[in-house]
Formats: sequence, structure tokens, C-alpha cells
Amino acid sequence: MSDMTHPMQVIGVGIDLIEVPRIARMLEEHGARFLDRVFTPAEQAYANASPAQRAQRLAARFAAKEAALKALRMGLREGISWTDIECIHRSDGSPMLVLHGRAAEIAQSMGINAWVVSLTHIQEMAAATVTAGRTDLKKVD
Repeated sequence: MSDMTHPMQVIGVGIDLIEVPRIARMLEEHGARFLDRVFTPAEQAYANASPAQRAQRLAARFAAKEAALKALRMGLREGISWTDIECIHRSDGSPMLVLHGRAAEIAQSMGINAWVVSLTHIQEMAAATVTAGRTDLKKVD
């Protein structure tokens, strides 16, 4: 994880937009099965902390996962599970990605060691942008 005070070489960029009612519908129809398949316990806890914004918070995290897959130039078909990509928050409240399992392996093989994440949501829509990069750049004379 990078503190982003150092230069970063961009390796991939992803963006995703999702309708919040789509996530709300999945919650209604599939409940815990959907939650446990797509969201980590930490992501679920963050969403549950604000019942009025639960679907919006989950939708924003879903969008972040989709955007991260695009930044990795991968899909779930590559053996990545939804919970391999986790969107949590730093102590200052800013979002950050933590990769696990196959997603972490792929990111490492691509030289990715830093992520920049931006989330937004309103009543009906949620969006995320994800930039994947490398910060261990060697100085060129």
C-alpha cells in the first residue's frame, strides 16, 4: 500500500457505474447468500453501520470491485472471487483496496503495489474509479 506521496506509474484504470436499486433487489432476493458471496465481513459491517445508506454503500463497493477488475484487465473468469477485492477505509475515511487470493497474485505479477480509489453515490446511482500503479520507481539519471 502506498501513502501516495511518491510518484506512481499508472498500470491500469477502471471505472464503474451501478444502479443502487439493482443491489437493493439482490439483497431482497438473495440476502446473506449474496452478501457473503460478494462482500467481505468488513465491507458488510461498514454498510450495516448506516442502515439508511446500506444499499448505496454496498453498491459503491460493488462498483469499486468492478473498477478494480477493469484496472487489472481481468474478469471473474480468471479465478478471482468477489471477496478477493476488498474496499475498506483508512483512518482518515478515504477508501482503499486490499486484495486477497488470486487478485493479489495477479496484481503482484503485474507489478502493482498501489491503488487510488474514489467512490461516490446518490439515492439511485453509485460509481467508483480505481487506478492501479507502481510506486517503487527507480530514479533515472
